[in-house]
Amino acid sequence: MSDPKVSVIISTYNRPQYLHESIQSILNQTMSDWELIILNDGGVDVRPVVEKFADPRIVYVHDSINRGAAVRRNQGIELAKGEYICYLDDDDTFYPNHFESLSKALDENPEAGLAYSDLYAASSVSDNKTGRRHILDKQMMVSRDFNREFMFHYNHVLHVSLMHRRTAALRVGGFANDVKVLIEWSLTRRLAFIYDFVHVEVPTGEYHLAIFKSDRISVRERRNQASYQHNLRKIRCNLPPEPWPKVERIDLLYLVERWGPKLNQHLKEIIDNFDHPMRIKLVANGAGLSLEEAQESLKELAELKNIEIIRIPQKIHPLLAFRKAARQSTAKFLFLVTSALQAVKAPRRLFASMDLFKEKSDLNSIRWGVEGEEKEKTQFECLILRDYFLTHTKPGGRRVVNVQGVTVAPPKGFKFDIMYGEYQRQVKSQDWAKAGTILDAILAEKKGFPHIQYLVNDLETVCLKTKNYDRLEKEALALIERGYKPDNYMRLARLYAVTERWSEVLDMGALAMESLGLTFEDFEADCFPFKLGNELHSFTMFMDMGQASLELRDFGGAARYFHMAAKLKSDSHKPFLGFAKAYMESGYLERAEEALAKMPQPGGREDPESHRVLAAILRKRKNLPLAFECLKKAFQIAPQDEKNVDPFYFTGAGLGRWDDLVEPFKTFALHHENHAGVHGRLASVYFSLNNFFLAREAAEKALSIEPQNPVAKSIMERIKKVANHIPEKTEDSSLELEINPEILPGLLDSAPIVW
Repeated sequence: MSDPKVSVIISTYNRPQYLHESIQSILNQTMSDWELIILNDGGVDVRPVVEKFADPRIVYVHDSINRGAAVRRNQGIELAKGEYICYLDDDDTFYPNHFESLSKALDENPEAGLAYSDLYAASSVSDNKTGRRHILDKQMMVSRDFNREFMFHYNHVLHVSLMHRRTAALRVGGFANDVKVLIEWSLTRRLAFIYDFVHVEVPTGEYHLAIFKSDRISVRERRNQASYQHNLRKIRCNLPPEPWPKVERIDLLYLVERWGPKLNQHLKEIIDNFDHPMRIKLVANGAGLSLEEAQESLKELAELKNIEIIRIPQKIHPLLAFRKAARQSTAKFLFLVTSALQAVKAPRRLFASMDLFKEKSDLNSIRWGVEGEEKEKTQFECLILRDYFLTHTKPGGRRVVNVQGVTVAPPKGFKFDIMYGEYQRQVKSQDWAKAGTILDAILAEKKGFPHIQYLVNDLETVCLKTKNYDRLEKEALALIERGYKPDNYMRLARLYAVTERWSEVLDMGALAMESLGLTFEDFEADCFPFKLGNELHSFTMFMDMGQASLELRDFGGAARYFHMAAKLKSDSHKPFLGFAKAYMESGYLERAEEALAKMPQPGGREDPESHRVLAAILRKRKNLPLAFECLKKAFQIAPQDEKNVDPFYFTGAGLGRWDDLVEPFKTFALHHENHAGVHGRLASVYFSLNNFFLAREAAEKALSIEPQNPVAKSIMERIKKVANHIPEKTEDSSLELEINPEILPGLLDSAPIVW
């Protein structure tokens, strides 16, 4: 039998309840030329789960000792026979296209060492009785075109999403056994020194996030911040064997004046802030400790693999000490550093410097304009070509090294992050036009940037705020066509709710439920209801589906969707509001009032919709005065909410409370200059108060925005009937005409009470 093309490795530890699903997702692949290596890492023996599949392509290795996922994956690489290798956790799943999509990318790009796809983050809760996992949301949380500089800063290739050549992993030494969290970054970061990666923009699997009490190692390890930071330093300081065809070599030469905690803290700042790969050579210029004592003084930093001590027993001139260390370096660049270095103030300077060296072939050295590193304090803190440094600092003659001063510029590899930061600032200031312009510029970029499948959340925000509904619909439908389905079905349900396309809300919601694998019966499981600080996307979707059912007069369906929403966030008042509306529309006013009375607080009191619904119930009970007070409260809570305008107007008009309507409507109009409806209502209010000048002014404003506004047109016609001439505005803007009110037909005589 020939060797398989793909070897997939699963390291499992005490999660047999999910392992079956993970294995099944491999058997479901469209490509059959694979082997599966399952390594039991000291947990319960899962042989019974494996043997149920009875597939000769599955290899099972049991070990009673827990050695960690990195060790197991390295063991899997050694056992693997496939040309390509990929990984699956015992609680995650591949889609059927995973092997075929990624192996094809590697076949077509022989220079690439790794290909990776997009994955959905699936948020779920588990039923304590059955152990079944209920997926409630799927979102695209990581998706970025390959960006080597950013890869050195932060991992953007998840291990479940990748497939690499077996030879590539062996070339860089496999996984780091001493790394406990982000172990995939310990591999992908080193692969980026040697190889390019290929991003396959299609979803090919999902990784699972427990909404409560995640048992993932990556979550547990982050709880100890000091340990987590040291873990990151291990990853950053683990460099692959040379040569590095994709990375320029930099040696950081640090002039040590005294060993101890101050030095150690400074070294940590340097490692934490300078992501560009480099070797660190500590130049002990007569610092007084033996090599063993110096290593001991470094404490946990001594574990890091890129730190070397160059000991100079007798103190010499700093320049000579740097020259002595430089002669032991084989790097192209030297980063000359003393205790004056301000690492935190310009953390991306090495990436930016490499950009300049690539652009300017005659550039020999760079010194940065960073506060605290002025020349008066030190001659060093510069990046310089090693050969140039050694040639131009030879003793025995007057030689000058010209170091070009530069202002720290943003590195090209972080262009997206800079642009996105500016986008977020515009969002915070609610300048949606500027935010949209920046987002369009980001989406126009391709190389090294996240693309639309990741940025569609931001596009949704901007489009909803600017009412660019057509664009959002077009982009979401295009993503669905490409396979990005669950989140975009939910996104379209939201869009259709905003635009009141009610039947389509239900259509998209049904497709979203199908893509999540959710049924109505799931919500009877033991894990529901629960409280959650934030609102899940599925919660919002069920609320929208409930509202759609209400609008379509399906009150039973509405109650069912509101019931499901309540199961997803039991401390939210919104489902109770939905129940109240469903009961009210069905004619069960007492039940509607009971639903409002049961609303969790303070959310219910602080939501203007609660007061509007109560007002609607009171209107049905013909209690207009109390209804008006409820609507007045709604306006006080949310003076810019346009949903307040019509019910407040009709109720106030029915009671003849025109004076009480003026200030709220003036305030609303001040913040909504182009809202024709409120200007029309304001015209009607002024007309009813016999202030015809202001009535005409408000009506003209409404008609300038919406020429066919019916209220404004009606007011203008009525003004013509009651007076042939309205005086021009004088200083007394409260001028009223003496007319016989009996000749004025009531503006609201036929207005319905129910809004």
